[in-house]
Amino acid sequence: MGYAVLPLLPGEKRPHPGLTPHGLKEASREAATLEAWWRACPECGVGLLPGPEVLVLDVDAPEAWEALRQAFPALEGAPRQRTPKGGRHVFLRLPEGVRLSASVRALEGVDLRGMGRAYVVAAPTRLKDGRTYAWEVPLVRPEELPPVPQDLLLKLLPPPPPPREVWTPVEGASPKRLRALLEAYAAQVARTPEGQRHNTLIRYAVAAGGLLPHGLDPREAEEALVGAALEAGLPEPEARAAARWGLEVGTSRPLALEPPGFSANGGVFRKAVCGKPEPSPSRKSVFRKAAPYRIGGLRKRRGVV
Repeated sequence: MGYAVLPLLPGEKRPHPGLTPHGLKEASREAATLEAWWRACPECGVGLLPGPEVLVLDVDAPEAWEALRQAFPALEGAPRQRTPKGGRHVFLRLPEGVRLSASVRALEGVDLRGMGRAYVVAAPTRLKDGRTYAWEVPLVRPEELPPVPQDLLLKLLPPPPPPREVWTPVEGASPKRLRALLEAYAAQVARTPEGQRHNTLIRYAVAAGGLLPHGLDPREAEEALVGAALEAGLPEPEARAAARWGLEVGTSRPLALEPPGFSANGGVFRKAVCGKPEPSPSRKSVFRKAAPYRIGGLRKRRGVV
Protein backbone atom coordinates (compact mmCIF):
# COMPACT_ATOMS: atom_id res chain seq x y z
CA MET A 1 0.00 0.00 0.00
CA GLY A 2 3.02 2.27 -0.03
CA TYR A 3 3.97 2.26 3.67
CA ALA A 4 7.29 1.10 5.07
CA VAL A 5 7.05 -1.50 7.84
CA LEU A 6 9.26 -2.67 10.69
CA PRO A 7 8.85 -5.54 13.19
CA LEU A 8 8.22 -4.74 16.85
CA LEU A 9 9.19 -6.88 19.83
CA PRO A 10 6.30 -9.23 20.74
CA GLY A 11 4.00 -7.49 23.21
CA GLU A 12 5.92 -4.18 23.00
CA LYS A 13 5.99 -0.96 20.99
CA ARG A 14 9.73 -0.78 20.27
CA PRO A 15 11.51 -2.15 17.19
CA HIS A 16 12.87 -5.70 17.41
CA PRO A 17 16.60 -5.16 18.11
CA GLY A 18 17.62 -8.50 16.63
CA LEU A 19 15.81 -8.00 13.31
CA THR A 20 16.18 -4.21 13.02
CA PRO A 21 19.18 -3.13 15.12
CA HIS A 22 18.98 0.38 13.64
CA GLY A 23 15.29 0.76 14.40
CA LEU A 24 13.04 2.70 12.04
CA LYS A 25 15.96 3.40 9.71
CA GLU A 26 15.56 -0.20 8.53
CA ALA A 27 11.81 0.01 7.85
CA SER A 28 11.14 -1.65 4.50
CA ARG A 29 8.54 -2.08 1.77
CA GLU A 30 10.34 -5.06 0.21
CA ALA A 31 8.11 -8.16 0.32
CA ALA A 32 11.07 -10.54 0.68
CA THR A 33 12.43 -8.60 3.68
CA LEU A 34 9.06 -8.52 5.40
CA GLU A 35 8.54 -12.24 4.81
CA ALA A 36 11.96 -13.02 6.30
CA TRP A 37 11.25 -10.92 9.38
CA TRP A 38 7.90 -12.52 10.18
CA ARG A 39 9.11 -16.03 9.44
CA ALA A 40 11.83 -15.39 12.00
CA CYS A 41 9.34 -13.95 14.53
CA PRO A 42 5.64 -14.55 13.72
CA GLU A 43 4.60 -12.92 17.02
CA CYS A 44 6.19 -9.56 16.16
CA GLY A 45 4.01 -6.49 16.20
CA VAL A 46 3.75 -4.10 13.25
CA GLY A 47 5.23 -0.63 13.04
CA LEU A 48 4.21 1.63 10.13
CA LEU A 49 6.56 4.37 8.94
CA PRO A 50 4.58 6.65 6.58
CA GLY A 51 6.45 8.73 4.02
CA PRO A 52 7.13 12.49 4.20
CA GLU A 53 3.76 13.32 2.65
CA VAL A 54 1.72 11.51 5.34
CA LEU A 55 0.82 13.12 8.66
CA VAL A 56 -0.47 10.89 11.47
CA LEU A 57 -2.27 12.57 14.35
CA ASP A 58 -1.52 10.50 17.44
CA VAL A 59 -4.44 11.33 19.75
CA ASP A 60 -3.71 10.05 23.23
CA ALA A 61 -7.19 9.74 24.80
CA PRO A 62 -10.90 9.45 23.88
CA GLU A 63 -11.71 12.95 25.17
CA ALA A 64 -8.90 14.46 23.08
CA TRP A 65 -10.24 12.70 19.99
CA GLU A 66 -13.75 13.92 20.69
CA ALA A 67 -12.56 17.53 21.00
CA LEU A 68 -10.49 17.24 17.81
CA ARG A 69 -13.34 15.66 15.88
CA GLN A 70 -15.75 18.40 16.91
CA ALA A 71 -13.28 21.14 16.00
CA PHE A 72 -12.49 19.56 12.60
CA PRO A 73 -15.46 17.42 11.41
CA ALA A 74 -13.62 16.43 8.20
CA LEU A 75 -11.41 14.13 10.30
CA GLU A 76 -14.37 11.81 10.89
CA GLY A 77 -13.94 10.20 7.47
CA ALA A 78 -10.14 9.91 7.56
CA PRO A 79 -8.47 6.49 7.90
CA ARG A 80 -7.83 5.85 11.57
CA GLN A 81 -7.23 3.13 14.10
CA ARG A 82 -8.20 2.88 17.75
CA THR A 83 -5.34 2.48 20.20
CA PRO A 84 -5.41 0.27 23.33
CA LYS A 85 -5.96 3.36 25.55
CA GLY A 86 -8.91 4.54 23.47
CA GLY A 87 -6.96 7.15 21.52
CA ARG A 88 -6.71 7.35 17.74
CA HIS A 89 -4.14 7.36 14.94
CA VAL A 90 -5.56 9.54 12.15
CA PHE A 91 -3.89 9.37 8.73
CA LEU A 92 -3.87 12.49 6.52
CA ARG A 93 -2.02 13.78 3.46
CA LEU A 94 0.10 16.92 3.59
CA PRO A 95 0.01 19.40 0.68
CA GLU A 96 2.96 19.26 -1.69
CA GLY A 97 5.87 21.26 -0.38
CA VAL A 98 4.64 21.36 3.24
CA ARG A 99 6.55 19.81 6.10
CA LEU A 100 5.85 19.90 9.81
CA SER A 101 8.01 19.39 12.85
CA ALA A 102 7.17 16.37 15.00
CA SER A 103 7.93 18.53 18.04
CA VAL A 104 4.92 20.80 17.46
CA ARG A 105 2.50 20.78 20.44
CA ALA A 106 -0.23 23.03 19.04
CA LEU A 107 -3.11 20.68 19.94
CA GLU A 108 -3.66 19.41 23.45
CA GLY A 109 -3.32 15.65 23.69
CA VAL A 110 -2.10 15.27 20.10
CA ASP A 111 1.37 14.31 18.86
CA LEU A 112 2.50 14.41 15.23
CA ARG A 113 3.80 11.17 13.74
CA GLY A 114 4.65 9.85 10.31
CA MET A 115 6.23 12.25 7.81
CA GLY A 116 9.06 9.78 7.28
CA ARG A 117 10.40 10.46 10.78
CA ALA A 118 8.17 8.74 13.35
CA TYR A 119 6.50 5.33 13.14
CA VAL A 120 3.17 4.30 14.64
CA VAL A 121 2.16 0.93 16.07
CA ALA A 122 -0.49 -0.68 13.88
CA ALA A 123 -3.00 -3.52 13.97
CA PRO A 124 -2.86 -6.46 14.47
CA THR A 125 -0.22 -5.68 17.13
CA ARG A 126 -1.11 -7.09 20.54
CA LEU A 127 0.45 -5.81 23.78
CA LYS A 128 1.50 -8.01 26.70
CA ASP A 129 -1.73 -7.32 28.59
CA GLY A 130 -3.80 -8.51 25.61
CA ARG A 131 -4.94 -5.08 24.40
CA THR A 132 -4.86 -4.55 20.65
CA TYR A 133 -5.02 -1.91 17.93
CA ALA A 134 -8.01 -1.95 15.56
CA TRP A 135 -8.89 -0.06 12.37
CA GLU A 136 -12.10 1.97 12.60
CA VAL A 137 -11.74 3.40 9.09
CA PRO A 138 -9.54 1.27 6.79
CA LEU A 139 -6.16 2.56 5.69
CA VAL A 140 -5.69 3.58 2.04
CA ARG A 141 -2.65 4.34 -0.09
CA PRO A 142 -0.84 7.63 0.72
CA GLU A 143 -2.05 9.36 -2.44
CA GLU A 144 -5.67 8.46 -1.58
CA LEU A 145 -5.58 9.93 1.95
CA PRO A 146 -7.74 13.01 2.60
CA PRO A 147 -5.78 16.26 2.89
CA VAL A 148 -5.13 17.88 6.24
CA PRO A 149 -7.96 20.41 6.80
CA GLN A 150 -6.57 23.86 6.09
CA ASP A 151 -7.64 25.36 9.42
CA LEU A 152 -5.94 22.50 11.23
CA LEU A 153 -2.78 22.84 9.16
CA LEU A 154 -2.55 26.54 9.95
CA LYS A 155 -2.77 25.72 13.66
CA LEU A 156 0.22 23.42 13.23
CA LEU A 157 2.14 26.24 11.52
CA PRO A 158 2.31 28.97 14.16
CA PRO A 159 2.45 32.54 12.85
CA PRO A 160 5.94 33.89 12.23
CA PRO A 161 7.58 36.17 14.74
CA PRO A 162 7.68 39.76 13.51
CA PRO A 163 10.77 40.65 11.48
CA ARG A 164 12.96 43.53 12.48
CA GLU A 165 11.26 46.90 12.53
CA VAL A 166 10.70 48.48 9.16
CA TRP A 167 9.80 52.14 8.92
CA THR A 168 8.57 53.36 5.57
CA PRO A 169 6.40 56.21 4.27
CA VAL A 170 2.99 54.75 3.61
CA GLU A 171 -0.43 55.63 2.40
CA GLY A 172 -2.81 52.76 3.04
CA ALA A 173 -1.65 49.69 1.11
CA SER A 174 0.75 51.57 -1.14
CA PRO A 175 3.13 49.59 -3.39
CA LYS A 176 6.04 50.96 -1.35
CA ARG A 177 4.56 49.67 1.89
CA LEU A 178 3.76 46.26 0.44
CA ARG A 179 7.26 45.96 -0.96
CA ALA A 180 8.77 46.91 2.41
CA LEU A 181 6.76 44.19 4.13
CA LEU A 182 7.77 41.60 1.55
CA GLU A 183 11.43 42.54 1.89
CA ALA A 184 11.17 42.21 5.67
CA TYR A 185 9.67 38.73 5.36
CA ALA A 186 12.33 37.67 2.84
CA ALA A 187 15.11 38.94 5.10
CA GLN A 188 13.84 36.74 7.92
CA VAL A 189 13.71 33.69 5.65
CA ALA A 190 17.24 34.33 4.38
CA ARG A 191 18.75 34.34 7.88
CA THR A 192 16.91 31.25 9.19
CA PRO A 193 19.24 28.53 10.54
CA GLU A 194 19.21 24.97 9.28
CA GLY A 195 16.45 22.86 10.78
CA GLN A 196 13.94 25.71 10.76
CA ARG A 197 14.17 26.86 7.15
CA HIS A 198 11.23 25.02 5.61
CA ASN A 199 8.62 25.95 8.20
CA THR A 200 9.90 29.52 8.45
CA LEU A 201 9.53 29.89 4.70
CA ILE A 202 5.97 28.57 4.83
CA ARG A 203 5.01 30.91 7.68
CA TYR A 204 6.28 34.00 5.93
CA ALA A 205 4.81 32.86 2.61
CA VAL A 206 1.39 32.68 4.29
CA ALA A 207 1.97 36.18 5.68
CA ALA A 208 3.04 37.48 2.26
CA GLY A 209 0.00 35.80 0.71
CA GLY A 210 -2.11 37.99 2.97
CA LEU A 211 -0.71 41.00 1.10
CA LEU A 212 -1.76 39.78 -2.36
CA PRO A 213 -5.39 40.97 -1.98
CA HIS A 214 -3.95 44.43 -1.24
CA GLY A 215 -2.15 44.53 -4.58
CA LEU A 216 1.22 42.81 -4.06
CA ASP A 217 2.34 41.08 -7.27
CA PRO A 218 2.24 37.28 -6.66
CA ARG A 219 5.20 36.68 -8.99
CA GLU A 220 7.25 39.30 -7.17
CA ALA A 221 6.33 37.71 -3.84
CA GLU A 222 7.23 34.20 -4.98
CA GLU A 223 10.60 35.20 -6.43
CA ALA A 224 11.55 37.22 -3.34
CA LEU A 225 10.72 34.35 -0.98
CA VAL A 226 12.32 31.66 -3.13
CA GLY A 227 15.47 33.76 -3.53
CA ALA A 228 15.65 34.20 0.24
CA ALA A 229 15.13 30.48 0.81
CA LEU A 230 17.93 29.65 -1.63
CA GLU A 231 20.18 32.06 0.26
CA ALA A 232 19.31 30.17 3.46
CA GLY A 233 20.28 26.89 1.77
CA LEU A 234 16.99 25.24 0.71
CA PRO A 235 16.91 23.45 -2.67
CA GLU A 236 14.92 25.38 -5.27
CA PRO A 237 12.19 22.75 -5.92
CA GLU A 238 11.45 22.50 -2.19
CA ALA A 239 11.56 26.27 -1.73
CA ARG A 240 9.29 27.00 -4.68
CA ALA A 241 6.69 24.40 -3.71
CA ALA A 242 6.57 25.68 -0.12
CA ALA A 243 6.40 29.34 -1.18
CA ARG A 244 3.58 28.72 -3.66
CA TRP A 245 1.54 26.79 -1.13
CA GLY A 246 1.99 29.45 1.54
CA LEU A 247 1.07 32.27 -0.83
CA GLU A 248 -2.06 30.43 -1.96
CA VAL A 249 -3.19 29.85 1.63
CA GLY A 250 -2.38 33.41 2.65
CA THR A 251 -4.42 34.87 -0.21
CA SER A 252 -7.58 33.63 1.45
CA ARG A 253 -6.53 35.27 4.73
CA PRO A 254 -5.83 38.96 3.88
CA LEU A 255 -3.74 40.80 6.43
CA ALA A 256 -5.45 43.69 8.17
CA LEU A 257 -3.37 46.73 7.24
CA GLU A 258 -4.20 49.45 9.72
CA PRO A 259 -4.57 53.05 8.55
CA PRO A 260 -1.31 54.99 8.70
CA GLY A 261 -0.42 57.12 11.72
CA PHE A 262 1.12 60.58 11.73
CA SER A 263 4.63 61.42 12.87
CA ALA A 264 5.49 64.43 14.99
CA ASN A 265 6.78 66.39 12.03
CA GLY A 266 3.59 65.95 10.04
CA GLY A 267 4.84 63.13 7.79
CA VAL A 268 2.76 60.00 7.42
CA PHE A 269 4.58 56.98 8.79
CA ARG A 270 3.71 53.56 10.10
CA LYS A 271 5.60 50.54 11.34
CA ALA A 272 5.37 47.92 8.64
CA VAL A 273 5.52 45.17 11.25
CA CYS A 274 4.98 45.54 14.97
CA GLY A 275 8.23 45.34 16.81
CA LYS A 276 8.79 47.22 20.06
CA PRO A 277 5.89 48.10 22.33
CA GLU A 278 4.67 51.66 22.74
CA PRO A 279 6.78 53.75 25.15
CA SER A 280 5.55 53.71 28.73
CA PRO A 281 3.94 56.89 30.15
CA SER A 282 7.17 57.62 32.00
CA ARG A 283 9.18 57.32 28.79
CA LYS A 284 6.68 59.58 27.03
CA SER A 285 7.07 62.21 29.74
CA VAL A 286 10.82 62.14 29.16
CA PHE A 287 10.22 62.72 25.47
CA ARG A 288 7.99 65.70 26.27
CA LYS A 289 10.61 67.25 28.55
CA ALA A 290 13.20 67.02 25.81
CA ALA A 291 10.94 68.70 23.26
CA PRO A 292 12.05 72.07 21.92
CA TYR A 293 10.33 75.25 23.15
CA ARG A 294 10.70 78.98 22.59
CA ILE A 295 11.80 81.75 24.96
CA GLY A 296 11.98 85.30 23.78
CA GLY A 297 11.62 84.26 20.18
CA LEU A 298 14.68 81.99 20.36
CA ARG A 299 14.32 78.23 19.83
CA LYS A 300 16.04 76.42 22.73
CA ARG A 301 16.06 73.01 24.40
CA ARG A 302 15.75 72.42 28.10
CA GLY A 303 19.06 71.56 29.67
CA VAL A 304 21.02 72.99 26.71
CA VAL A 305 22.81 76.39 27.09
